Amino acid sequence: MKANTRTLSALGLTVTTVMLALSGCGTSGMSASGTTEAPTATEQAASSAPITGPVTSTSSPSSSPAAAGAEILIKGFKYQGTETVSPGATISVTNEDIEAHTITADTSATFDAVIKAGTGTFTAPTKPGTYPYHCTFHGNMKGTLTVK
Repeated sequence: MKANTRTLSALGLTVTTVMLALSGCGTSGMSASGTTEAPTATEQAASSAPITGPVTSTSSPSSSPAAAGAEILIKGFKYQGTETVSPGATISVTNEDIEAHTITADTSATFDAVIKAGTGTFTAPTKPGTYPYHCTFHGNMKGTLTVK
């Protein structure tokens, strides 16, 4: 009788160990690392964020004259690229982050463009000057646009 009890205990321990080991492995029906999950609230907000101001958002690079030099790259929550443009120039923006960003003039409503992940454009002011800007979603993001 003791042999049967030991065998059943060992078998029970083995089954429990195997079950615990398998519970850490993902299958096609489980949510685990490497499976497709629902978008986060931030990703959903980015995909449905309103576009304000004169902006066009597209999924492919712009073929406008702006593509020749008036470009801003958003990557790693930083603005890079164009700092000086002609009055009224169309500025192409590529957002390589997964979150939406804005390019919002610090003073007045000179420009305010929401740029989702991908590409978009906005129009530079027609009056020459220096225009500091920021991202309304991420306060540490700042840049300066000079129109001349």
